[in-house]
Amino acid sequence: MLKYYLIVTAIISVITVILFAKDKITSMRDRGRRIPESVLLSFISLGGALGGIVGMYVFRHKTSFFEKFQFGIGVWASLLVQIALGIFLALLEYNLITIGR
Repeated sequence: MLKYYLIVTAIISVITVILFAKDKITSMRDRGRRIPESVLLSFISLGGALGGIVGMYVFRHKTSFFEKFQFGIGVWASLLVQIALGIFLALLEYNLITIGR
């Protein structure tokens, strides 16, 4: 189960980085449709938090603390939840915790 979780989060993170890159390029050219924050946050919350953080800082996109505070909090909160879920799945996989009887 942990293996599949890591694969899925890796794939979604790569897609999220690509979305950040596309949105940054579009914003620099001042033409074309930008990717809505809701779409970026959806990919981030569905497993792409690590990709979102990489995209934010590599492309210096949506990193302004005062303008995008809620966006940044959402990204970091999603990362914490995804790490906690990964730890939980690892504990289950290695029989360090059990669910039910």
